[in-house]
Amino acid sequence: MKLLPIAVAIACAVSVCCKQKPAKNTVRLEQIRIDNSNDYRYIFRDEIEREKWRDKRYDKGPFAQ
Repeated sequence: MKLLPIAVAIACAVSVCCKQKPAKNTVRLEQIRIDNSNDYRYIFRDEIEREKWRDKRYDKGPFAQ
C-alpha cells in the first residue's frame, strides 16, 4: 500500500516530462535579405510546392484527350 502513491507520483511525473515539446518559431536565413527585409515567398514555400505538385499531378498535357 505504501508503494501505490509513489508509483502514481512517478507515473504523473513521467507523463508531464515526456510530452512532445512545441515547435520553435524560427526564420530561415534565406528569408532575410541584406537590407533586413523579408522575402515572404520563403514563408509559404512548402504550401506553394504542394500546390504546384497537386496541379502537376492532375495536368494531362497538351496532347491528352
